[in-house]
Formats: sequence, structure tokens, C-alpha cells
Amino acid sequence: MIRAHLATFPPRRRLLRRTCAAILPQVDHLYVVLNGYEDIPGFLAQDARVTAIIPDRDVKDAGKFWFAPAPEDIVFTIDDDIGYPPDYVARTLAHLNAIGPMANVVGYQGNIYVGPRAEPQTVWDNYIFHQPADQVLGASILGTGTLCARGSSIPPLAAIEPDAGACDIPFCRWLFENGILPWILPRPANWLTNDLPRNLKQSSLFQTVAKKGHSAYRDLLWSFVTRWPHANIRHDRFARPA
Repeated sequence: MIRAHLATFPPRRRLLRRTCAAILPQVDHLYVVLNGYEDIPGFLAQDARVTAIIPDRDVKDAGKFWFAPAPEDIVFTIDDDIGYPPDYVARTLAHLNAIGPMANVVGYQGNIYVGPRAEPQTVWDNYIFHQPADQVLGASILGTGTLCARGSSIPPLAAIEPDAGACDIPFCRWLFENGILPWILPRPANWLTNDLPRNLKQSSLFQTVAKKGHSAYRDLLWSFVTRWPHANIRHDRFARPA
């Protein structure tokens, strides 16, 4: 089964409808976690291809991991503020198959730790999903808004929820612990689009959680992020350690 997982909250209802319209024609089933909703929107409840739930607590972005896939499923975790083109699933799945779906995951948003550099440069190279990239590169952090993985490479909710709000970090820590490598994929500029309206920017998890730099997230990040064997290495030049 090809499936997509999404977590959202009420101010983004209009964005949710647009995202569902873009993704549903491309997958077998869409799983939606509706944080803070009082009822399931009709456009979700009436579609047999959709499973939507209102959780008993706010699990934030960890809701993408609420539903456990079968090991052989293909899982796309998505966000409600990204514009996905009609060939998104097919093109991304072709990349995953070329790289090898066992012990690898792929996506378009990522960060690579490159070490100390002269100011004003930072220790990070950042690959934003709507910006161009021309090769497959090993990532230190991979964003879960543009992720594709085999079901066996998707962690359980319990591994993510304690750090909900910045789920990319516990997700990549889990990958590291399980010997699964994250890769940033090539794409042209604006193949994926940033669809977050300006009036909703302050409600984003980046603004409300990640940007505040919670010490627990920082400690978790630095526990693994400098230790990847493949970071900043092209896939075609990387030899996985035995």
C-alpha cells in the first residue's frame, strides 16, 4: 500500500482540503490526525480513501506517526502547508527505489552538519524543499513534511511523541539508532511550493516550538547529528560501512 500520513489543526482547515486534493489521487490511502478538532470535516469523513481521527490529546506533528504501517508499505509523511505537484509520489518513489528502500529514507527538506566554518557561515548547510538541488546527498536531519520511506523505516508513535513539535529530530535519532540513512533528493526550484499564508506563519510549529530552542531538543539533536557516516556525501560516492 502507498499511504500518506498528515497531522493538522483547525486554523489550517482550508490548507488541509487543498493538500488532500493534491495527494489523494496519488496514494492508496490517506491517514489524518486532527489535533484540536471537534468533528471530522465532511470532505474527509465521506471519502473511503481517508482514515481521520481526533486524538485524545494534542500530539502536534507526532501525529504523522500515529498510524502504524505494515513493513512493506510505502509511507509519505506530509504537511498541510506544502504544495505537492501531480507527479510528487511517482517521482519520489522512483528515487527511493533507485537508492534502495531497505535501510534508506528520502525527502526534499534537510539539513547537513558540515562542521565549524568562518563567520558568517554556520555549521549547517540547509536544503529547503522549494529551493533547487541537483544531487542525492546524505542528510543529518531530514524533514518529515516531504519524507518517503518503507513502512519498516517508520518509528512507532512512542518514539516521537515525547518530543512532539520538533518531530524531525526524534525521527532522525531513531533512524540513527536503527542504522537507517536519510537522503536529500534533487529537484528543480519551486517544484514543491511553500503554501503557508502570511497570517498563519506565527502559528507554525517552527515559530511556536522549534525556534524557541528547547534544551531537550538541542540535547537530543547533538546526541547523534555529528555522527552520521554519510552526511554531505553524494549517494553515488558513498560506500555503506559493512
